[in-house]
Amino acid sequence: MSEFEIEVVGENPPPKPEGPMRRLVRKALRLARVVLMRPRVLAFAGAATFVLFVGTPHVGWDYACTYRPRSGQPCRSVDYCAYYGIQGRRVVFPASGETCQLITVLPLDWQRIV
Repeated sequence: MSEFEIEVVGENPPPKPEGPMRRLVRKALRLARVVLMRPRVLAFAGAATFVLFVGTPHVGWDYACTYRPRSGQPCRSVDYCAYYGIQGRRVVFPASGETCQLITVLPLDWQRIV
C-alpha cells in the first residue's frame, strides 16, 4: 500500500478565550454603532445634553436703565433684564455696567420645575 499524508487545509485555529476587557470593548463598540446608526437618537441626546448643562434660549423683552440716559444715547447700565423663553418670563440682574443682550441662553430654573 502507498502512504498517504493527511493535511487539513483552510481550517482556522480555535479562538482564544475572551477576557473581560475584550468583552467590555466589544459591547462598547456595539453600543457606539447602534447610536451612530440612529441619527435622531444622537440629535435628541445632544439637544437634551445642551439644555441640561448649558440652558435654553431666551429673547430679551424689556429692561430698566439704572441711570436716565441722555436723549439719543443708549442705556449703558441696566437695573434688570427681562427675557422670555421656554420657561416663561425670567428676570436677570446683570453686574454693574453690563447691558442686556437681545438673545441669550439661560440655565434651567430647577426650583420652578420641581
